Amino acid sequence: MELIELIYISTVTTPLSEQELESLRRQCACANQLKSISGMLLYDTHHFMQVIEGEKLKVEQLFEHIKQDKRHTAVEALICNPIEKRNFRKWAMGLIDLDKSPSYRKVRESRPHRRLPLSYKLLKSFRNHEFEIEEHIKRSYGS
Repeated sequence: MELIELIYISTVTTPLSEQELESLRRQCACANQLKSISGMLLYDTHHFMQVIEGEKLKVEQLFEHIKQDKRHTAVEALICNPIEKRNFRKWAMGLIDLDKSPSYRKVRESRPHRRLPLSYKLLKSFRNHEFEIEEHIKRSYGS
């Protein structure tokens, strides 16, 4: 069984309320648990960035399903890499709403090691608004 991580970014079609985010998290966590998929979703009112980990075929099938979800558009895979072990094995669907200040610490606290995997570095960059998504934003808003 080949494990992979897939990291994508997308543009939210309409900002989600706390209740809608929690409903999304619960729904996805249940489905992901059945498929042995783990990962982390970051949300910043305008964009999603997600890391999905699991068996290659299952992750690819999930990503095809995610691309059809009407809650976002301009879904773009950034990275799809084989991995030896999961980085988010504790979460069937972790969610960090970047508008909530206590959530900012979760990525940092969850992996205090010096040698962070690429997925953590990307999530951290996205969290800190260091991630260059100008082209993605231009395409999303038609600028």
